Amino acid sequence: MCDISVVIPLYNKENYVKRAVESVLSQTNQRFEIVIVDDGSTDQSYQKAAEIKDSRIRIIQQQNAGASAARNKGITEAKADYIAFLDADDTWNPTFLETIFRLIEKYPEAGAYATSYQIILKNQRKLVPSFDYIPPSPWEGFITHYSKSVLRDLPIISSAVVIPKKTFAHVGLFAIGHPHGEDQDMWFRISMYRHIAYSHTNQATYYRGLPNSMCTVLHTYQPYPIIDTIKKAIDHKKVRETSDLKEYLVKLELDYAERLINTNRLKEAYELLEGIATTRYQLKKGKVFFLYWKERFSGHVMNRIRRARKYDRRF
Repeated sequence: MCDISVVIPLYNKENYVKRAVESVLSQTNQRFEIVIVDDGSTDQSYQKAAEIKDSRIRIIQQQNAGASAARNKGITEAKADYIAFLDADDTWNPTFLETIFRLIEKYPEAGAYATSYQIILKNQRKLVPSFDYIPPSPWEGFITHYSKSVLRDLPIISSAVVIPKKTFAHVGLFAIGHPHGEDQDMWFRISMYRHIAYSHTNQATYYRGLPNSMCTVLHTYQPYPIIDTIKKAIDHKKVRETSDLKEYLVKLELDYAERLINTNRLKEAYELLEGIATTRYQLKKGKVFFLYWKERFSGHVMNRIRRARKYDRRF
């Protein structure tokens, strides 16, 4: 009998998927099943996963549809009442599930359960995230001011969270068709439904900057779904439009503006930046505006060079 279904969305992570799965198999609490959803990988990811022999592992293949679609498929295929998520290039500490089970026992009414984590960069440098309005480690309890807690580093990531299946019946599944921000959108929707139980202990490792990592993909052409979710929640009086919630929107919009600049959508980035009013993130806004002008000037110079070369070829 499994108490938790561990959903691992898999896309072109042939060098990392075994490490992720082995971190689950090494848990001090063994009451789980593993549902790997291969999202149309074009490398040897499926074969690497299939090499791991354990009766608790199921591998489901689907055409490439994105991480959200893979997570949603895992949710519908899960047998347990609680769904854990682990990206195929991240890992859990051996006591992750033990910590989650303790939270479930202490806070059975929570909408989700999550823990803190460490970040390892591409150069192997380790980072420890810092949060607002969450007591220091080893605190455990409810995140009661979600919009305040996300103003610095994000307390919840997709590789260190467990969600009761019944929660999805109230908040829906992950937003599909958005390469960025769909996980933050889910956590915010859950926070409107129920408090999130949290352990401020490092129980997972998030590897940032690896090939095919979600944070390295820049070709996003749609606003983050959470931006629309927050605005609709305010309009429909589901949440109060506090200064913290406004600043959280600013944080998201500045991040999106930066991605627009990186994909050379300069006009949209400028229009977005012009409409942002902030106190907390004024320095960040200035940095993003600097990137905008840098890209625009660079593009202007390149256009001048092209016109000059075209003119020279005429004579």
